[in-house]
Amino acid sequence: NGVATRRYRKAEPLPGWPGPGGAIGFLGRLDEPRKGLHVLLKAFEILGPQRPGLRLLVAGRAADPEEVLHRVPADLRDRVVMLGQVSEEDKVRVLHSVDVFCSPNTGGESFGIVTAEAMAAGVPIVASDIEAFRQVLQGGQAGELFATGDPADLARAAGRLLDDPARRASLSAAALAAVAQYDW
Repeated sequence: NGVATRRYRKAEPLPGWPGPGGAIGFLGRLDEPRKGLHVLLKAFEILGPQRPGLRLLVAGRAADPEEVLHRVPADLRDRVVMLGQVSEEDKVRVLHSVDVFCSPNTGGESFGIVTAEAMAAGVPIVASDIEAFRQVLQGGQAGELFATGDPADLARAAGRLLDDPARRASLSAAALAAVAQYDW
């Protein structure tokens, strides 16, 4: 498995992102349950009311993106931005548009290429504690791990990162160093 890490290093964020209230990002197939978007949406239900400016930036393919959005409580929907499928270039911009990148997968990942791409962009990661992510995030040294499938634990971990710019910077540096071994 490899990632051309250099191409993720720099990109212009999307206009208006990440914004003053913070932003969490997700990239993946929206209607594939094992990608874990449902876990992130439940965590956003916990975080959203506590953090009035927090937004969620979601990119990826879905048969019915509106159906995905309807899983979010009505009072939080305007803070969830669904981009649909994005180009490779825009994917890099999405990664540079968020304060924290979330990999909430529930299993079935052999490597986690999107997580490695986010690491190459220098975005602090919060990821489920599955073997593939434990490996690429060096047991939590290069990213924050949370209990797989647990929205409350994800909300706690993401909240900690959003509140701690120094921890985000240190995880970002560790992620860049860790992902270098996968560079081709």
